Amino acid sequence: MKIFKNIQLTSFVAFSQMKTRAKQSVIATAGVIFGVTVFIFLLAYVKGLNGYIQDITLEQTPHVRLYNEPEIAQYTILDKVSPHTQNYTYHVKPKAVLPNIKDGFQVIQEIRKDNRISAVSGSVKAQVFYEVGLSHFNGQITGIHYEDENILLNLTPKLTEGSFTDLNITPNSLVMASGLAKKINVRPGDKITVTTQKGEYLTMTVVGIFKTGIPEIDIEQCYASMPTVQKILSVPSSFLTDIKIKLHDKDEAFALSEEYRVKYGCSTSDWMKDNALAFENEAMQNMVVYCVAVCLLLVAGFGIYNILNMMIYEKMKEIAILKAMGFSDKDVQGIILIQSFVIGITGSLLGLLSGFLISYAISLIPYESELFSSINHLPISFNKMFYLLGLTFGILTAFFSGYIPARKAARIDPVYIIRV
Repeated sequence: MKIFKNIQLTSFVAFSQMKTRAKQSVIATAGVIFGVTVFIFLLAYVKGLNGYIQDITLEQTPHVRLYNEPEIAQYTILDKVSPHTQNYTYHVKPKAVLPNIKDGFQVIQEIRKDNRISAVSGSVKAQVFYEVGLSHFNGQITGIHYEDENILLNLTPKLTEGSFTDLNITPNSLVMASGLAKKINVRPGDKITVTTQKGEYLTMTVVGIFKTGIPEIDIEQCYASMPTVQKILSVPSSFLTDIKIKLHDKDEAFALSEEYRVKYGCSTSDWMKDNALAFENEAMQNMVVYCVAVCLLLVAGFGIYNILNMMIYEKMKEIAILKAMGFSDKDVQGIILIQSFVIGITGSLLGLLSGFLISYAISLIPYESELFSSINHLPISFNKMFYLLGLTFGILTAFFSGYIPARKAARIDPVYIIRV
């Protein structure tokens, strides 16, 4: 019972001192509000934007990709002729093998039976040049079965003009990415001359324009029917260069990639490897944002420290009188800590509210981007973890900012202060 009375009395004194120094208390609270608000807004905006970019990137990226990459031979003909001697061979050339996957369509049929797989599609890639007058533009045509590719990469919503289904109807037709179409100034219905790597010419008809929002794709990618691309490469109908897979759980991609590499004897990649740079940039951005936000809270903490420190100097006689009346060192220390805690929790809660309101208001502002076609408002994340972190950091910053002044107040000698 006595403990509760002490806490009640200590709290009364703490709030009384805060009322007499209301201006300083409001300023300290405002510092915490500002720090937490910026903390919430920065995380909401950066995480929202990164999340949006990650979503559209992963939507256009298979979870696992099978392909046949040329490799350097581990053993040369000298090793076979003289296996018991030390042979040195310089500038060994890659193996002369075709870039196709052996028995690709059979592999696809086997993969479809795997319960971990949600979608699979085969494709044939061909590097070409688009001729416009005397200019040549580099590009890539991917031969696909539209129905399979659409299930895998959700192509239909990305179409801005024309139709994907015309690929199966119109001979020598292609659907072109928006960035490439803009660069060479073509629209659906236009014809364009394509030069293959072997120097052969082929006139193709543009039947559609699509846009993914990923610059690397939109500047060079085209889709055509698989037979069309196989004809461009002069290869048989069994020729496949890539098998792309989507999983029910993308985190299983790493183990599945290694499993299929061993099983089918081809090169494999996963969504993390294919987008390593994007995820690395996201990690660096997150680190910078957290550092900036924490620094803002530390600045607010120094403000609280200075205000409480000045309050102690101004209230030294009052503190001395309190100690002379029987307040212990812990009681005096508790008074200052209560003040810092009140400033911290009040500022943090108001900061969370203002951070949410600002983030919500920003998310309602219309925003159009030529780069991101599927976005009409700024992407803002309202992850509950951000608010929990903001509240925790705000309270801890204020509490530790008041700890040093509290210890200083507890060490005040009442006899010396009253005598002076």
